[in-house]
Amino acid sequence: MRIIPSEISSSTRSRAERSVFAALKAIPDDQSVALHTVHLPRHHKKRLGEIDFIVIMPDLLLFIEVKGGRVHHQDGKWFYGPVGREKGPKESPWEQANGGMHEFEREMSALVGSLRNHGVPSGYLVITPDVNIPRMTQFEPQQYLGRDAYDGGRGLAQGMERAVRFWLPRNGWARTPVLASLRKRMLEAVRPDFDLVPNLQSRLTHLDVAFERLTAEQLDRLDELESNPRLIWSGGAGTGKTFLAAEAARRKAANGTVLFTCASVTLAAHMAGILADDAITVLPFDRLDEVRGRTFDHLIVDEAQDLMTFEGLGTLEELVDGGLAEGRWIFMLDQNNQVLAPDAYDPDAWEYLSPLGSLYGPMKRNCRNTVQIVKQVHFYTGADLGIASAGEGEPVRFTEVRDAQEEASVLDAYVNELVQEGVSPRDITLLSASGNWETSSARLSQRASRIERFADVVGSDRAKHRLTWSSVADFKGHENNIVCLIDLEPDQLEGRLDAIYVAWTRARAQLWVACRPGTHQVLKEFGVAVLKREGRLG
Repeated sequence: MRIIPSEISSSTRSRAERSVFAALKAIPDDQSVALHTVHLPRHHKKRLGEIDFIVIMPDLLLFIEVKGGRVHHQDGKWFYGPVGREKGPKESPWEQANGGMHEFEREMSALVGSLRNHGVPSGYLVITPDVNIPRMTQFEPQQYLGRDAYDGGRGLAQGMERAVRFWLPRNGWARTPVLASLRKRMLEAVRPDFDLVPNLQSRLTHLDVAFERLTAEQLDRLDELESNPRLIWSGGAGTGKTFLAAEAARRKAANGTVLFTCASVTLAAHMAGILADDAITVLPFDRLDEVRGRTFDHLIVDEAQDLMTFEGLGTLEELVDGGLAEGRWIFMLDQNNQVLAPDAYDPDAWEYLSPLGSLYGPMKRNCRNTVQIVKQVHFYTGADLGIASAGEGEPVRFTEVRDAQEEASVLDAYVNELVQEGVSPRDITLLSASGNWETSSARLSQRASRIERFADVVGSDRAKHRLTWSSVADFKGHENNIVCLIDLEPDQLEGRLDAIYVAWTRARAQLWVACRPGTHQVLKEFGVAVLKREGRLG
């Protein structure tokens, strides 16, 4: 049976819940889909109560509540957990399941129309994998699966079939089987709330994790994890490749060891903090000699265009069980970067790799950049960033400056303006085109002593509510709400469209560019070249 999310979450500590997850997945049923409620937003989860799984079946909408460990009933009250640490008194599992079922029915009806009018029947099943609850008047035998009947998961399919036979006559409006098109609509209506994944910008504690709804395109990519051992996903900056790579690593970690690598040292440091799981090893490519001699069950390579050489592929070949031809891996790459920076990319290596995996791309939905930023990047570089879904934003701001001193003054004025508008300094990153702190205009800023070097704090808990400064190379794969591109001289643009592309696509909401003498003219020439390439200028 298909389950959403497709792999058990590392945040699921309950052995009983993990057992039911595995048992559902093992059922040979390609018509039904089970939704695991583990990642529901807190307010949503509270409304559904203790419901753990919702199974959309052709003959029933089945709600499953799993109670692991000790379940104790005394004087009409229910207690859950070991002696001395019981949680309760609470409602019975069947009362809890019934309440969650009706709440979900109301929510679903608001999305697709009345379930009763659609003829969709529903019911619930309580499972206690570790204990048997004696027969009592609060439930019918068909509404319950105890330890013996559950039999370590082997009895789950039979228990669900018995529940369907019990509930159908009690749903007098039922018209079954429910049409496949309606079941699909029901799934599409609620899936984004179930298949949430942690935001890459979240702080690294469970209390602070923010979860994001995935786009339909991203959901489709994650579905491929189950059926394709080797995947190549391509997309422009901002299409969520690193976001997907992180979630793929989490899901693969449920079934073996994972090596996550990329060329960027700072991106690897950031991901090492986010992917804090014993089964996941995160290393930048130039430190892979630390795991030489080991093989991993799964390999995930982000920004793979930076490693697309036979030498790079040879190193990766040795680290995944089965090698590149037979192993399980995912390569994420940016087709724009491989065109704009061809020196770091060997097309023959790509010709070797691409037939080994299932290729999808380029991804079309840009989740990071505003419409204005997407248009500006395309105008100057010709790069396709996909369709901007972040909405409208402020126009890109270009500022002409004579030298580093004036640039520092203008930069201070802009940052002060942002802070007065309520923007936190931590939401602003200064990207240096030169990458040299010693000569950067940021050193002349009034805020110089309060600027943090991004490479020094990324992946650590030392970051404060301060401006960050970074070279363009060190900020590849990262993002911030506001990016100020500084230290931009005309000679730094020679043959460096890739640097412009990377720098400008780091901004989620606002991009500010300081242009030294001659810089704006070079940018205009880039724009003219793009128009000629696209046949829009004779």
